[in-house]
Order: sequence, then structure tokens, then C-alpha cells
Amino acid sequence: MTEQQWLKMYRETVHPLYGYMARRTRGNRELTEDIVQESYLRALDDWNRKAVPDSPLAWLKRVARNILIDYLRQKRWVSKGDLDLNPDSANQTSEDQFESLEIFLAISTLGRKKARILEAFYYDGKSVREIANEMAISERAVEGQLRRARQSLKSLLPDSKTNGGKNE
Repeated sequence: MTEQQWLKMYRETVHPLYGYMARRTRGNRELTEDIVQESYLRALDDWNRKAVPDSPLAWLKRVARNILIDYLRQKRWVSKGDLDLNPDSANQTSEDQFESLEIFLAISTLGRKKARILEAFYYDGKSVREIANEMAISERAVEGQLRRARQSLKSLLPDSKTNGGKNE
């Protein structure tokens, strides 16, 4: 890949990739930037050894998502108070952002199909109709899959009602 080809691909993918990650990190700028940067570094390394994939953006999104999942798995063992998640961003507390990231991590442990439909609906803001068109299934099927995915996700998350709204 020549430098010009690389720059063209970068310009075409950086904004969609950044937006994709920003939604998943709840606007945590520092974390989003770190993940996007690491994704491009991995692309440079991988694509110089192998060929550029048919869909560079899809490849970058998958790598970025995996980087976030790895990050969250490492942080799972750290107490909420020790996480530096930039509490000033979007008027959210670090606890709010931590819980959002924990939900994302829980979604990532679901099967690929359930995770994909939840992410499309909640993180990407796609309608049931848009998801149905992309997946080539009926809207009713999407609604059923969303319902089952939500039930699976709910079973993975601690019940906030049993401990006064606090996760321990």
C-alpha cells in the first residue's frame, strides 16, 4: 500500500471509525482516540504483511471493538473509583460511564447475532426497519431478536433493584 493509498483510506475511514467508537465509549474522548489510534497502528502492521481487506472500515471497526473489549476486561477488576473515564465529558459521572462500558462489555459476551442487533439499535441508532433491511429479515423478526437479546443481556447484568441502585 502506497502512502497516497494509505492517506486516502485514512481520510475515508477516520470519521466513521471515530463516531463508531465514540458511541460505544459514551463520548469518552481520550479512550476513543486511543482506540482509534491503536486500530490504525494494527492496520499498518497487518496490512503491510498481508493484503488490505476488501472493506477496510469493517476491519477497523472489528479491531477497535476488540480493543475496547480487551480494555474493559482488564478494567473489570479495578474498582469504579480507580477508573479515569473523564467525568467531565457530556456531563456524565465516571460511574455513569463505567456502567455504560460495563453494559457494552456484557453485550460483547452475548453471541455475535445478539450483540450485533443490540449495537445496531442502541449504539448506532438504527430503526427496526433499517436493521431488518440490512439483515434481510422481517421487522417482526428483528423485534423478536431484540426482545431475546435484551432478556439475555438483563440476565448478565446485576439487578440494581436488589441493592438500592448500587452495583457492588
